[in-house]
Amino acid sequence: MRQLEGVWKRLVLILAISLTIFHLLTGIFGSLPCLQQRAVHVGLAISLVFILCPARKTKYRISNVPWWDLLCMILILGSASYIYFNFLRFMPFLASPPNSLELVLAGLTAILMLEASRRTIGWTFPILVSLFVAYTMWGHYIPGRWGHGYVSPVLVLEYLYFSGEGIWGFITGISARYLALFLIFGSFLLTTGGGKTLVDLASFLAGRFRGGPAKVAVFASGFFAMLSGSAIANVATTGAFTIPMMKKLGYKPEFAGGVEAVASCAGQLTPPVMGATAFIMAELVGITYLRVMIAAIIPSFLFYLSTFMGVHFQAVKLNLKPIPREELPSLKNIIKYSKVLCLVLPIATLLYTLLNGYSLALVGSSACLVALVTYLFCEPFWHRIKDKLLSMPNHLESAGKAIVAVVPIIVCANIVVYLIGMTGLAPKFSFLITQLAGGYFLLSLIVTAILVMLLGCSMPMAPAYIITVTVAAPILISWQIAPIAAHYFIIYYAMLAGITPPVCGVIYVASHLAESNWLRTAWTAIKLAPLLYIIPFLLIYDNTFIMIGQPWVILVNVMSAAVGVVVLASGTMGQLVTKCKIYESLVLVAAGVLLLIPGWQTDLLGGFLAVSILAKQLRQWKKEV
Repeated sequence: MRQLEGVWKRLVLILAISLTIFHLLTGIFGSLPCLQQRAVHVGLAISLVFILCPARKTKYRISNVPWWDLLCMILILGSASYIYFNFLRFMPFLASPPNSLELVLAGLTAILMLEASRRTIGWTFPILVSLFVAYTMWGHYIPGRWGHGYVSPVLVLEYLYFSGEGIWGFITGISARYLALFLIFGSFLLTTGGGKTLVDLASFLAGRFRGGPAKVAVFASGFFAMLSGSAIANVATTGAFTIPMMKKLGYKPEFAGGVEAVASCAGQLTPPVMGATAFIMAELVGITYLRVMIAAIIPSFLFYLSTFMGVHFQAVKLNLKPIPREELPSLKNIIKYSKVLCLVLPIATLLYTLLNGYSLALVGSSACLVALVTYLFCEPFWHRIKDKLLSMPNHLESAGKAIVAVVPIIVCANIVVYLIGMTGLAPKFSFLITQLAGGYFLLSLIVTAILVMLLGCSMPMAPAYIITVTVAAPILISWQIAPIAAHYFIIYYAMLAGITPPVCGVIYVASHLAESNWLRTAWTAIKLAPLLYIIPFLLIYDNTFIMIGQPWVILVNVMSAAVGVVVLASGTMGQLVTKCKIYESLVLVAAGVLLLIPGWQTDLLGGFLAVSILAKQLRQWKKEV
């Protein structure tokens, strides 16, 4: 991002604060009509992209905004304003055909949206959108199944810009109504000291044990994940603290980076504040966000247990030391009422309003307001309140900036979904998946997983999920799978692309912080998180893992799976009581997988294999002692 000064810095401050306050006000008092709400959301966010993000990345400090970026900002604000003031004409659709000037405005807006996404996430996604546009325009020349009827370019622009289906579609609406508020909430908690409190709490809880720094990374990333909803943000924030600490106490750079990457990866699906994908999923499946959140509890618990135990067994294997006691934060400083209130009250407000069925907009806005009020008045001294009031514009600005990176991705994903629907491409891809799988259920799952990960390698999790779910979810649901399980299957593999080579954005960030070889870092992460690759299949084959079923059945399956997670982590890290031989590791991996599979037969077999290796190693350990 540009490091701006003077008038440009003040302009960013005004736009970012305006974006934050707009969402807080509409969250409390009710949203505007959908096109107006989305126009303000997109207009302010995209204009900030052109001010903050230069057209080319450079190692030099950029402190000015060129005239063409200023022109782009003006065009976007003008385009959004045109929709805002003429929304009645476009609801439900055009009362009269657009004139030439309106069509030019529609085309320019679409191009600027692609350019904004290029500046925030790179070339891949804009190229993909451009390919879909080309297919829409000229797909009628393709013979056979993959062709489609002629679509007028004017019609494409009309629906793209002048309706609630393209740029201003329902996915953009999710961002404008709900997601922005939760991003603001996470930003408020982190910038007002909640992030540091979470890291200190993780250090106090886990730092005193063997392998303390890596366990702190797991705890801190797990806590932070509940607020940020972003794997890369999680790595960048907690990794800046945990990775140097791990290296200082003897961890290899690849292991330090791998631990932080994998611990941060599941942050996008860790309750209560999950990533953008969870909100989109709730809308697509037609369920509440609360139900989406509840379904993620068991998978998140199993994942973090797996990562924690993987770190523990590696620490035992390498005889790694805890954090020195003098470097640990004191409990007295952590539990100061000012720190505790600033963290606990906002989260408690969020959970209370969510569990009592309030609208997501009211849930997010009320949690944001409680976070701000608690921060201002938790220390009842006028000089402290005055200092915090003076810093409030910075917190509001940071919250607005937190929204900026998400909006171009959401808008472009909405364009792709719109084009897929217009050209009838979804059933064609569904047919391709069915053909590749040969009508076999398991192969359908594998082909879908590969498709999601290929898309996830080239774009963020949310658009990868949106595009894949459009074409693959109907196939999975046709096998009588619960819709929420089918969607979670796709979401998890979209998330896994972040740590899976060859293109793994989360690994790259962690590797950069650790100054390690990225490929070895990725391999370490995969060894630490084999469960992540298994969880999606568990959700499909047994719905108890997403809280569907009798409570006692859910409890039994979770207890069995928890034991399986520990055994699997032991096998993949090659350590139980003593260092494992190769065949022992393989047996433990097999035992862990069997324990994860629901059913008393597999549990008995897995338990027998695990106990056999444990007994053998105990006998060996007693002889050595």
